[in-house]
Formats: sequence, C-alpha cells, structure tokens
Amino acid sequence: MGSIIKRCDCPVTAWDRCPHPWVTRWREPGGRSGRQREKSFESGATGKKLAAKWERKVERDKDTGSYIDPEQSKRTFADVWDEWLNAGSDEDQLAVSSRAQYVSIYKNHYAEFFGPRPIASITASDITKWETLQKEKGYKPYGIHTRKVVLASLFKYAWTAEIIPRNPCKKAEARKRKGPAYRPIDPAEVPTTGEVEAIFEEIKPYYRSVVWSMAGCGLRVGEALALCEQKWEQGTGFVKVNAQLSTFGANEGAGRGTAIRDEVKWSRTGRRVPVPEITDEAWRAHIATYGTWGDEGWFYESETYANRFPSRTTFADRWNKATEDAGLKHRGLTPKSLRHYFASVAIAAGVPLPELAAWMGHASSKTTEQVYIHLLPGAEERIKGAVARAVARDLSESLSRIRSA
Repeated sequence: MGSIIKRCDCPVTAWDRCPHPWVTRWREPGGRSGRQREKSFESGATGKKLAAKWERKVERDKDTGSYIDPEQSKRTFADVWDEWLNAGSDEDQLAVSSRAQYVSIYKNHYAEFFGPRPIASITASDITKWETLQKEKGYKPYGIHTRKVVLASLFKYAWTAEIIPRNPCKKAEARKRKGPAYRPIDPAEVPTTGEVEAIFEEIKPYYRSVVWSMAGCGLRVGEALALCEQKWEQGTGFVKVNAQLSTFGANEGAGRGTAIRDEVKWSRTGRRVPVPEITDEAWRAHIATYGTWGDEGWFYESETYANRFPSRTTFADRWNKATEDAGLKHRGLTPKSLRHYFASVAIAAGVPLPELAAWMGHASSKTTEQVYIHLLPGAEERIKGAVARAVARDLSESLSRIRSA
C-alpha cells in the first residue's frame, strides 16, 4: 500500500493546516524489490484529496496490471516516435525509402499537432480533432485513413512498451464517411485516344513509350519507369509487373529515383498484364533507338547520371511540357489519366471488373468498381478511332487466351 505524508518538521496533527505540500509515496510493482516513488501535491484539503486519489489510482493500476511509470508518460510524442521508428533488430529495420516516407509523414502531418505533447496526455478526442483538421486541409479520405493506421501502430507500440496506460486510437472512432472511399472518375477525366496520341507526339521522344505503357497496360508511373526486357514475356504477349521506381535510393535524394523497389502497391508478388500491339511497338522502337542498360535490360535511364534510374520529377516535367505543347494544359490531365484511359478501353472490350482489377493492380475489384463502374453504360461510345479499337481487341483476345489456358 502507498502512504500520504508530508516532508516537514510540523507535527502530524498539524499537517492539515501547515503550508507544506502533501506527498504520495508508493512502490512500483515487484513488492519490496520495486522502486519507491513519490509525487507531490499542493497543501490544504484539496491537495490531500488529490494525493489520496493518486494513491488509490496507483494501487488499482498495480492490481489490474496497468501501472505505468509516470516518468515514461511524460515523454513527448516526438520522443516516442523516434524510438518506434528505430525499434527492432537490424533485420527488422525499415528500408531507406520506407523510413523517408515515415519521416515525411511525421513532418507534414503529426509534428505540429502531436509532436511536443506528452504522449500520455493524448486522448481519443485528440485523434478525432486531428482527423477533422486533416479533412479541413483538403486531404483525401484514403490518405487520412493511411496516416491514422500509422498513428494506431505507434500508440500500440507505446502501450505495449508500457509508456502509456491506454491506446487512444482504440476509442477514436471516425465519423462515418459519406460515400465510397474512392472517388468515381468523371468521364471528362478520361483522355480521348486523340489526346493520348497528341501527348505521345509532343513528349520528349525518350519517354514516348512510357505513354503507351500506361495507356495500353494500365501501369502506374513508377511501374512504367521500372520496365525491363527480363520481365517482358515477348512470346506470350504479357509483362510481369513486380517492381516500381523508388523515390529514394543510393543518393538519399527525395524524388530523384535512384532505386528500384522489388514490389508494387498492394502486392509483393506483382501481376501479369497483357501487352497490346501498340505498346509492343512502342517498346521495340524505344529499344531499337536507345537500347537498354544493366543486366536486366532496363528501358529507361537518368538523363544526367549513367546507370541510374530516371526520376518521377523529371518525367513529370516532361509530361507537363508535352500537355502544354499539345494544347491540353486546360484539361488538367496527369500521367494517372492514362490509367483511366486503359480502364475505359478495357471496359469497352468487355473485360470483367475482377480481371481489370488484377491487371491494374488494385487491392480488390471493389476498388475498381467504385472508381470505374459508372463508365460501363455506353462504353462502346468512347472507343473511337482505329487505335482505341485495336487496343480493345488486343485486351479482349488476351482475356480469351487466359480463359482458355
């Protein structure tokens, strides 16, 4: 049991009236081997009540196994974050790219709101307030959810390590979202075949084949820039997509794309995607003109450094210039628009949503459905021009080969 005392020369009978602070003294779990701890409170009747309340709490926490060292609870969110980020054995340490992403998340989303606060003072209400602030800043629901998952992981670690007495994320219930997690694509956001061809013509020739990698195979930018001959199954008409460009690599530079990560979004094993004729032709022309590099036969190399991968920012610059030169700046098209084009063509070709989800690398067909199902009505109307019809034909034939295999 703990005790409530005063460290003064006043007689015990005068403690209720003397001006000296009340002190709660207790032993940490472990019986006589537990450390003796003390906590001071103000003098007077109020201080005595607080001291007694603290003593009861300590004993209750000891009985229930939820006792936490008060000094640990005073540690700041920032301090515990650093400990969590560096936790684990050498084998469990985060990759350079993952660590950089976590550092960026902390700086942009946690530092100001949580950073200097004692971690034990953060409540479920604070988590909800942070989430509301994220929404007010215009962040998308999926991004907020992802950052909340990271928060939950940190607080779970702090609770398991007995730094905090309870995990505030367990009680932080987000308000129910109105509508789906993924925003349906407006048909106006899908470029026409003419617009895709215009961008193809205007972009720097070295990156022309990237355009049809995304528009013809539905690849993400990082996946398209990580293509190599080794994973192109020219005999079957498919490509193995299981790598993506990392924005962090040997030179530690954000956005400079100097490494390849051997896994893609949502999957460590990757996926096989059919290669339509126009994409096949673009790849062959690229290799014939520029060659490849490295043992794997990488398609694209940095414009500045030999034996390094290009950067996303460099490609983004080339894309922006191409859309402007093609007179399409007002359309607000991004490289991701080419994935929307691929989805639109695949739907028009009769590719079922589960197969389309697998080709696009979505976590599930539910994602594909939420984003693209409204494109189903009148899909054929969007397939205008010989190129679009040819791509649709190739995707349809690829689907037939898969089903007959």
